Amino acid sequence: MNSFKPSSIKGFFLRILRLLGALALIYCSMVFYLALTERQIAFPRAITHKEANAAIQGKAKQISCTLEDGNILSGWQLGSDNKSILLYFPDTDEDGAQFLAEAGENAQSTLVTFNYRGSGNNKGTPSSENFLDDARQITACASQITGRAPEIVAGRGIGAILAAEQLKYTKKSSLFLIDPISSIADKINEKYRLLYPKFLIRTKVDMPDLNEIAIPEQVILIQDRQNRQESNLIFEKEHPNFKKIKAQGSPLSNKLNQALQHLTAQTR
Repeated sequence: MNSFKPSSIKGFFLRILRLLGALALIYCSMVFYLALTERQIAFPRAITHKEANAAIQGKAKQISCTLEDGNILSGWQLGSDNKSILLYFPDTDEDGAQFLAEAGENAQSTLVTFNYRGSGNNKGTPSSENFLDDARQITACASQITGRAPEIVAGRGIGAILAAEQLKYTKKSSLFLIDPISSIADKINEKYRLLYPKFLIRTKVDMPDLNEIAIPEQVILIQDRQNRQESNLIFEKEHPNFKKIKAQGSPLSNKLNQALQHLTAQTR
């Protein structure tokens, strides 16, 4: 009967240890790389969406916002000033033109949006140091261009955080949260999971306490994209008092109209 020699058993365990060591080294290297590139991951630069820009050409008026540090942000206004103003904050990897192309001209609201620094054709480097303050200045620019503060602020994904933040400056505005994400850390963790544990993420951009700054009747959660259903359900459970619109398969333009009609009914 064959039996294992002590030397062969020892060799087997040494091979296992070497394999585990190699895997640990690879894992640590990946975590280290993600830590080094966290800013780029947290604040990706949206690429110009050529099809969306072509779709709104001749319909949307080009506008701009000069930030306090001299950077100029490009944007668009779709609709006339005599309608309610809806200021939209794109997701971090979204060209604002995509929203306008999806939403289309609206009979009830004028749509205004800007690309962030570093996105589209804009110069500059986005970071946690300038992200929230840029949004504040975008709201000020939109108010100056249209002649009044926006009646509605809206945002998708991380842009929903920026939209919610604006209620600190435009206290009477309604709020549309489209596929909202509670924090940049959550968005990074959704993508990388165990490859980059959430406790290692240093970027701190979080959804403000909506119960403190928002009027529940004026907040609408809009579920738009199919791949955001799970995170939308989590957000909805955390905020059960807000109106929800989630017509599956319905275009964004229809969902926006539903949200606007709900607001109109609330003011009657």
